[in-house]
Amino acid sequence: MSYRIRECPLCGGQELKPLLRARDFHYGNPGEYTQAQCTQCSLAFLEPMYDHEELASFYPKSYYAFADLFPVANPVYSFKQKVWRFAGRREHPTKDPKFERPGRMLDIGCGSGWFISQMRDRGWEVTGVEPNVAAANFGKSEKGLNIFAGSLLDANFPAGSFDYVRMNHSLEHIEHPNQVLDEVHRILADKGKLMIGVPNRDSFNARVFGPFWHHLALPVHTFSYSVRTLSRMLRKHHFQVERVVFNTNATALQESVQMFLNRKNASLSSQGRFTSSLTATFLCNCAAKLQNLFHIADVIEVTSTKNCPN
Repeated sequence: MSYRIRECPLCGGQELKPLLRARDFHYGNPGEYTQAQCTQCSLAFLEPMYDHEELASFYPKSYYAFADLFPVANPVYSFKQKVWRFAGRREHPTKDPKFERPGRMLDIGCGSGWFISQMRDRGWEVTGVEPNVAAANFGKSEKGLNIFAGSLLDANFPAGSFDYVRMNHSLEHIEHPNQVLDEVHRILADKGKLMIGVPNRDSFNARVFGPFWHHLALPVHTFSYSVRTLSRMLRKHHFQVERVVFNTNATALQESVQMFLNRKNASLSSQGRFTSSLTATFLCNCAAKLQNLFHIADVIEVTSTKNCPN
């Protein structure tokens, strides 16, 4: 069921204006979707907003986070695969915070659990939360991972359970960020760390491409954050921002261009000559490195520490 947001979830402002309309270039959900923006703090969000059940229906079974992304031992790559990897078309590693020793970590929106599997191999006591039941069950049954199938709020972890909570490309999918961040604060140990990776609303590509921006991703992205709005959201929930990293790869620019080229047909972001071009991949990867360097990139990773009550 959809509903209208009457008050900005960040600042409480009631002056909300339509920002743009776009179709779903990624998964082909029918129709167009509207993004609104608060005129006071600039937070942008889906309007109308959808509840959890309806949001879940927008994701295809082939959604990348639900897939088996676990590394294969001794993979044998074809020549073309090696060229693609050299050109930069690969997963960009996150810049997770450093810790003196392994501890207890929670990955919210862990998919099938490929990241927490790596962290387990490094000595961490790992837990995941994944709303998609099939993905969660795959990680549990095939990899022996501790994954809760459902939402963070339903998991009801004990207070102070984790030293590190990671939300990489999950906060922008959540329709109630205030409740989730309150819960993260509760379950983090004192001085525990939170890393949030989200698309950057103020990136160069977002400003240039508008409704054709790869990371706009309506309707599965419910909120669009910037460094300013995410930092303010974290302070609101008693976190102290420690570090902001700009960290993107070729995909965002490459598929933004392809979406613009596909604007008059029904093709998806991954369909077209530009996204299949090795030359374009190489050039977009170079552009992504420059965008990271000049802090105008499509993805930000914000690390913060839980503030303890006085």
